[in-house]
Amino acid sequence: MLNKVVIVFIGGGIGTVARFLMNYIVNFAVFSQVSTLIVNVLGSFLFGIVYSIFSQNSLVSLFLLTGILGGFTTYSQFTFDIIELNTSSQLTTLGYFFGSVIFSILGALLGIYIGSRMVN
Repeated sequence: MLNKVVIVFIGGGIGTVARFLMNYIVNFAVFSQVSTLIVNVLGSFLFGIVYSIFSQNSLVSLFLLTGILGGFTTYSQFTFDIIELNTSSQLTTLGYFFGSVIFSILGALLGIYIGSRMVN
């Protein structure tokens, strides 16, 4: 059990630093909600690929999916973005909410498709 905790801990650290760097780079050009959207859609896409390829290997899945991609994607920042956007525009808030959910699901499905093609 301890080795699994360490694997998730290390992966989560890597994913969190990757998200920080992505946010830092993207926030130079646009507002913060765009970086959260990019991180979550990219993370969902990569999750689909990794899941398709490594779902049978529990340690690799723990490291990559729970650790790295769990640390990379961010539901809490998404929630904060919704609250922050709602103070200025409900239409923008709804667009961001539904766009994030739909594009993340599509990203995951595309990743699963690509990952399963790589395996077969």
